[in-house]
Amino acid sequence: MSEIWESGTPRLLLIESQGRVPQDAGFRRDAVTQVLTGQSALLFLVQDGVVLAVPGSDSDLDRFQKEGGVLAADSFSLAQHGLDGAALRPDTHVVGMDVVAGWILDPAVRVVWH
Repeated sequence: MSEIWESGTPRLLLIESQGRVPQDAGFRRDAVTQVLTGQSALLFLVQDGVVLAVPGSDSDLDRFQKEGGVLAADSFSLAQHGLDGAALRPDTHVVGMDVVAGWILDPAVRVVWH
């Protein structure tokens, strides 16, 4: 697995593939709720979702990170959106799909894909 998470520890992996569409913010609010209730959660941004890695792009993600949620973004998707050299939100982990595959295959991890 990656140094972001220890293998075998119960976790929630939320995969966000949607960009800045207001009606989709409910998924990110759910991520906030998870960390507020003590759940260890990682939100992985992929495809159009990587636009949310830009600082100030989403207040729900601001709160998610403030409350202890971990944020990661797909390196390939960042490059495809021209964001591979851009400033990202503080503490955003840029990872490849090989790392994400390890998270998904960990039996202790529950995955929700949006």
